Formats: sequence, structure tokens, C-alpha cells
Amino acid sequence: MKVRMSPLGIKSEQGFTLIELMVAVAAFSIVSLAAFAVLDSGQRNALMNDQTVKVQQNVRLAMDLIARDIRMTGYGNPAAGSLLPCANHMNATDNAVGADGGPDSISIMTLNQQVGILSAPALPGALFVTLDVATLVAPVPPRLVTFEGVFITTGTPGAAGVLNLAATLPPTASFPQGTRVFDLACVTYAVTPAGATPPFQLTRQVGNQLPVPIVDGIESLQLAYALDIAPLDGAIDDQAGGVAGTFDCLDFVPNNGACTDVVAHPAGTGTVTAIPAAMNQTPSPVRQVRVTVVGRAIPPANMYLPNNCWRDTTFTGSAVIIAEDQVLTQAAASVPAACGLPQGGIRRRSLTRVVSLRETTLN
Repeated sequence: MKVRMSPLGIKSEQGFTLIELMVAVAAFSIVSLAAFAVLDSGQRNALMNDQTVKVQQNVRLAMDLIARDIRMTGYGNPAAGSLLPCANHMNATDNAVGADGGPDSISIMTLNQQVGILSAPALPGALFVTLDVATLVAPVPPRLVTFEGVFITTGTPGAAGVLNLAATLPPTASFPQGTRVFDLACVTYAVTPAGATPPFQLTRQVGNQLPVPIVDGIESLQLAYALDIAPLDGAIDDQAGGVAGTFDCLDFVPNNGACTDVVAHPAGTGTVTAIPAAMNQTPSPVRQVRVTVVGRAIPPANMYLPNNCWRDTTFTGSAVIIAEDQVLTQAAASVPAACGLPQGGIRRRSLTRVVSLRETTLN
């Protein structure tokens, strides 16, 4: 800054002009806005990655839980109707004949939990056994239990560590110390729909108890079944639309959804739109189940709110997901009307796995 004397002898200071000051402020504003834009973009990317990771974790967890119980369907070969509300080993409910408008559900006779381990040998003719736990896990009223799938009867908790049996151990049955005793149950998997509060939860129901939410952010569960019914020859049946004499992706029913395994099999769709009635029998004729789980991201603003939207308005695009015979898009069908317009704003991930039933007592 220069100091000079005016003609009147008064000191005069020379500084920035108004234009220079405005240019400096404008330059500072541009740099600041650019920095904030970079920060905002980084935050959005981090948020999107976090949502994607959580969706994938939820989908994998849901798949592991469902696959575990399906794999053990019919363990020990319980009698039809012995585990209500299941009528048979596997009871499938397809959401709709033809294209689905929502998730499927399934009820299966399977392992529920371990009751205990024999702390002493169980000999033929015994009406009770002694376990390694003082308080039995098996709930009251009496439940169906199995000795590692070999012997099934109704068990009732008695004195400390004692399990009373409704039937005596047969003459040919002798179980050594360390044999595991399991509780059997009818387990139902379902998904709460978009209109529920809260929506998009995978629920697990044991018997006639209330369903328990076990995984959040699950939008759909789709199931298809590979059967051995006619003829009963140990081989999976050919279905209409598939390649004759070849086990392909169209041999899972219903098979009216897209078959995109173009590497090994021709792409296309089958013509079986409903689950055959003969599928629901005991023992189960199901050999494999193709399970598809679709997860949906939970926007942070809605994470702790009981709402029906779960829509992120800053996200405007997503690929169409085809889950068996259900097509999930960004259209109005996937976003409740109460959420308002515009549609879209849904992040999804899907996972498909083929689960083979392990129980050797199946047909």
C-alpha cells in the first residue's frame, strides 16, 4: 500500500478497488464451491457403497438361513401332519399362477435347534433319556424330537436334564453317550410386502408361533423346484419347455420365468406356470430348490422409521431384476402410491443359489 500526499497536504491511501475485491470474492467462491462439490460427491459415493455393502450382507445372510433349513427338509422322515401347520415335508406357496406380483413363501419340516447331548447311553425300552443340560431348550408343550435322525418321538422336559419320551426306544435302537437330540419344527419363510409396517423383512415362523423378523431389507423371495415324481427313478423330471433328456434350468418349476443360462442351455421360458399338486407329499419328491433373494437398500433417512417407501430420491436408475417369474423395476408397482412421485430411487441386489436336499429318506 502506497501513501502519498494530496495537493491539500492530506495523506491519501491507495488500496483494492471494488472491482478487484469482487473478482477476488468470485474466485474464492468458485474454489469453495468446487471443494464442496468434491466433498459432497465423495460423501454420496461413500453412502452408496455403504448401502450396497449392507444390501449384499443382508441378501447373503437371508440366503444362508433359508438354504440351511431347506437343505434339512424331512430330516428323520417325520410323518405327514406331525408338525403343524405343515401338512407335508415341504409345502410351497407360489405367489401367483403366471407372472408373480410379490414374494413366494415356503413351509418345511426341518431341524429347529439342538435340545441337548446324551450324557448317558440310551438303551432299548427306555422311556426317558438324560441330557447334558440342566434346563432343556425344547419348549413346552411337548415337541417332536429326533436322535440324529434315526428315531423320532415326542419329548417332554422333566426333571433337571431329563427328557421324557412318549414312546419307548425300540429293541434295535441303542444310542451311545454323546448322541445329539434335535427339536423338529414346521418352519415358514415369508417376506413382508411393501404395504406392511415395516416393509421388506424376511420372517421365520416356527409352528403356530408369531413370525419373527430375521433380516431387514429383503424385498422378494422366489422359489423354483426340481422334482422326481413321474417316473420315480431317482432322476429329476423333464419339464415342458426344457431340453428333453437333459437337466437344464427349465426343469425347475414354475419355469415361466426367463432362463438365461445360455452357456449350457438354450435361453427361453417354459410353460409350467403352477406348482404341481403332487409336489406336496410325504416324503417330499423335491430334489433341489432354486432360491432367489432380492435385497433392497434402506436410505439413511428412513433407517429407523416405520415407513413404506424406502426410496432415495437422489438415486434415479437401476437395472431390471428378473427373479424367476417376478420382474422388479423402478415402476409404480415397486413403490407404494403413498410415497408420491417421482418413481424410482431403489437400489437392489439379488442372489440365486441351488440347494440340494440331503435327507436320505426322501423318495
